[in-house]
Amino acid sequence: METIRLPPALGRAHERVYMAQFANVRNGAALKDALIAASKTPENSDERRRMDYAFVDARLILSRQQLLTAVIEALVASERIRGDAPVGFKTPSIHSEILWTLNPNNNIADALRRFGVAKDTSTLLLVHVASAPPTGPDPVALVAAMDELVDGDLVTSGIALPGDAELASASAANF
Repeated sequence: METIRLPPALGRAHERVYMAQFANVRNGAALKDALIAASKTPENSDERRRMDYAFVDARLILSRQQLLTAVIEALVASERIRGDAPVGFKTPSIHSEILWTLNPNNNIADALRRFGVAKDTSTLLLVHVASAPPTGPDPVALVAAMDELVDGDLVTSGIALPGDAELASASAANF
């Protein structure tokens, strides 16, 4: 799992981004069903907390940069306030907002279909945005919870996406 520390300007509720990659995922359909069921439970239910991640199918994610851009866009949206009311989110949560910002159009259902977990998902990225410990989750417990949810192989060498090597070689060639 990778941990990214964010600047204080994005707020204390969003100090950390935790990202884990799973290969050989065998329970995509069950995860999708669990997400749908959790979305129908009360806001602070145990089931919602258990499923409180952005479940991103890695097939359309070309690079770590693409994923991080979506995370930052969602975080910036969460900080937009007009008067006393937040106006930035187009979706119910920071994690669904990440999927929405990955999508080229403004349709959340389309974003969930394209970028969310599906029955045929084989490589899955789990993203969790939270406060830093001690108010936020313990990273060791978080990766254990992720590993318990996903029937697949946790990639321990960090996030590895197809376009990352190409971006690195293109950057090296330009300097």
